[in-house]
Amino acid sequence: MYEYEPQVFEFDYDGDGYVDTYIEQLDTDNNGLADTAVIIQDTNMDGHPDVVVKAFDYNQDGQMDSVQTRVDTNGDGRFDFLEKDYDSTGDGMIDTVEVFHDLTGTGQPDTHEVYAFDPQTGQLEPTWAAADFDLGGTVYTELPMFDPAQVTDPDSISGDPASSIEHWEFQGSTNRCALYSQKFVIEELTGEDINIEEFAEVAKENGWFTEEGGTTFLNMNKMLNYYGIDNEMKFHGSIEDIEDCLNKGGRVIVSIDSDEIWKGETHDIFAPESSADHAVEVVGIDRSDPSHPMVILNDSGTPHGKGEMVPLEVFEQSWEDGNNQIITCYPSSRY
Repeated sequence: MYEYEPQVFEFDYDGDGYVDTYIEQLDTDNNGLADTAVIIQDTNMDGHPDVVVKAFDYNQDGQMDSVQTRVDTNGDGRFDFLEKDYDSTGDGMIDTVEVFHDLTGTGQPDTHEVYAFDPQTGQLEPTWAAADFDLGGTVYTELPMFDPAQVTDPDSISGDPASSIEHWEFQGSTNRCALYSQKFVIEELTGEDINIEEFAEVAKENGWFTEEGGTTFLNMNKMLNYYGIDNEMKFHGSIEDIEDCLNKGGRVIVSIDSDEIWKGETHDIFAPESSADHAVEVVGIDRSDPSHPMVILNDSGTPHGKGEMVPLEVFEQSWEDGNNQIITCYPSSRY
């Protein structure tokens, strides 16, 4: 197993004795290659960071394929600008730019613009824009739970949530959400019964999981690989990707910001610490009410997580904090 020590660099560009630029390089999956870089800058030298850049090499090709830049444009101590540059096609080239502005100081975006980026010419082509956002969250105790007996239009539901929820378990106070999500999928696709303690021990022995820190993004499919499950992990996925997999008989795991689903927190995309902290299995999408579609989850993180139904717009907001990470899973030839 590789042991990669984080590389840290500090600079005092104005010579006042205080660090104004901090750079850290991380190997989040412990394979010996840096895959994450964080840059924090105090550009106006007032003692407070006003630029935070996070860059990720998700496909491990040595080139960053997702870069997030947050800026406090007016120096009031609050970040009000976010730019996301990323590779939407998986070809290793950044091709999409998303820009969010908080123009009113509310901490929420007032505008959202999307551009197609041509890496050859450096040109941006506007493709989409929106304004007037409602970005509130939900509280898990108030969310409905999927009840197969209440389904009146099965064709309006993607996936097979009735079968999937029978594999749900509560993780308790552990950090095993990604392990449980993988366990659910493996049991559904293979018919095997998995002992979670033995499962966790394998993950720990291979450096894919720790009880204290849980599972990093790039290690979220390692137990699927271990069990021979055909899977693909990518970032910046779409709802269509989820539905397509479910409609083909596959299973889906995603990373989300749990507080937006569990605790009603708003979608604070400008906060530098904004990130996904939880893994769940998406077992279905219910469009029986077209004006209020619901995402059905096997969420091991709450006692109410068996078939937890989350409004689509809230799910999308919480999923975005994990750069829309998606793992699509299918049974391998082994089974």
